Formats: sequence, structure tokens, C-alpha cells
Amino acid sequence: MDEIERDLPELALPADGDPKKARRDFSRLSFALLVFLVAASLLQVLYSILGSRVSFPQGSWFYWVVGYIVPIYAVGVPLALLVMRRVPAVRAERRSLSLGSFLVFLLMCFPIMYGGNLIGTILSSMFSGGAAQNPLEGMVSKPGVLQIVVLAVLAPLFEEFIFRRQLIDRAGRYGEKTAILFSSLTFGLFHGNLYQFFYAFGLGMLFAYIYTRTRKLRYTVALHMIINFLGSVVGPWIVSKAALSSEMLEAAAQDPASADLGGMALVSLYGFAILGLSIAGLVLLIRRRRRFVFQRAEEELPNGSGPRAAIFNLGFLLFALTCLAVFVFALFGRGLLG
Repeated sequence: MDEIERDLPELALPADGDPKKARRDFSRLSFALLVFLVAASLLQVLYSILGSRVSFPQGSWFYWVVGYIVPIYAVGVPLALLVMRRVPAVRAERRSLSLGSFLVFLLMCFPIMYGGNLIGTILSSMFSGGAAQNPLEGMVSKPGVLQIVVLAVLAPLFEEFIFRRQLIDRAGRYGEKTAILFSSLTFGLFHGNLYQFFYAFGLGMLFAYIYTRTRKLRYTVALHMIINFLGSVVGPWIVSKAALSSEMLEAAAQDPASADLGGMALVSLYGFAILGLSIAGLVLLIRRRRRFVFQRAEEELPNGSGPRAAIFNLGFLLFALTCLAVFVFALFGRGLLG
């Protein structure tokens, strides 16, 4: 991590930024995400209505193209970019990240991802009385080629492009901490369900910090791809090989000779590996927390007013309320992003 914190340039900056102007810009950026969310959701609802009349297998190419790729990437993303153009982007100095630092950040992702997932799972179960189902379970149960491309390639590329480059390049002028908070909070909310909110928010914070320090999207895209590949491809593949259903475990308890020992060993090995990586990442987060530094921005808002300007505006409130409505629905349905 050291090379992206070392020798940060001192800028000759003007007086504090204008909170009213900042609030207006954050409102426009939030409205762009709202347009994205509403347009993609409406198209997905239309697809669901069509699917109720004509049976389309959930894992088919038609499902992924018409129900996922077109609403989100072919319609939602262009509409969001069109609205965001009203807020000018400011590009900062680009800095490189060494392989060692990249691996350190990768380790940090594990406790954030699995800890956040645990929190989301517990709260979802509590609020729904155990009736909620993780929307990712159906999406990753039987990974196909198109599914892997969408979840492990397209999703990281487009999500990092929107929530890191587009938002931070436009919001960073008002303060790095404010831009990072805004990017990660909207990223978490946009996932549309409580299961994913906490780890998406936490990973969003880390990704936003990395992008703020380097201004190179390749690092966060690579981290995002690795995390999605592990969560949507490797994990489900191991579970499918082990075939550890509750019925089979019960049968194995009654007849140990029928137990899939190889599958159980594979799942145990994977679980211990994830636990070890998570512990290592947590230790690194604690020991290196003081190395996370922030530079004063071009129009830094005074007296900590940045978060208030980013959150307490009409666009963000409408976006947040819409996302919360989707959260409630997702306790008994499905979220938007993978």
C-alpha cells in the first residue's frame, strides 16, 4: 500500500467549496442512479410478466440476456450516464499499485465480504421471520458460461465504471471521504437486498479508496472480478460437487457408509481456506488502518458538511427510499444486481 500513499502532492487549493452547489451535484448524481434503477427494474418486471405467460428456464441464455443484460447494461447504464453528464468530471493524477499492495487489498476483501454476508443473512432472516431467500442462490446454483461472463466479467466492469469512475470523478472535488462514502453507500443500496448490502457497502468503501488513490480502474475491476468469481462460480461449484443437501446429510448420519467423504473434505478445505484468508485480511485491516490517508480536495466542503450535502438532498432521498422499497420486496423476492 505504501506507494500510493507516499509523496502525495500538495495542492494550492481555493477556499472551502459551496455546500449548495455540492448538494445540487450530489442530487443529480443520485437521480441518475434512480433513473438507472427504475428503468432496469421496470424492464425486469415486464420480463417477469412475459415469463409468467411463456415459460423461460431461469438459467437459459434468454433469461440472462433479456432479463439481466439488456435492462441493466443496455438500458440502465446509458440512461445513467446521460443524466450524469450534467455534473462535470475531474480527473486526478494516476498512480500505480504494486502486485504486493494489490494482494494486500485482496486479502482485505475477504473479511469484508464474508463478515458483511453474515450480517446481511442474519438480519434478512430476522426481519422476514426466516422466509427470505438470498436472491443469489438461484442465480449461482448452476453456473453456465453466459452466467459466469455476466457475474464475473460484465458486472464488475460496469459496476466499477459507474460507481467508482463516474461517481468519484464527479464527486471527488468535494472531498475524498465524501466521495468514497457516497460511492459505497449508493453501491450497497443499488444491490437491492439486505443480503448483499453490507458486504457491497464495505467492499465499495475499499474499492473507492483504491480508485481514489490510483485513479486506475483496472485494480478495482480485477479485485471485483476475483471476488465475484469466487462467490458465483467457485463456491457454488464446490457445493455442487459435495452435494451436501440436508437430506443427504441426514442419510449419511444414519448410514455413514453412504456419506460423500470426498465432497465433505472438499467443502471443509474450502471453508478453512476462506476462514484463514478472512483472518489474515482482518489482521491487515487492523494493522494498516492508519495507512489509509486522504488528500484535501479541490472544493473540500467545510466542517464535515460533505456527508450532509451528499445524503440530504432530494435526489439521494428519492433514490434511497426507492432502494428501501426494493429491499422490502426482496425479502420475499429478488434483488437487482449480482
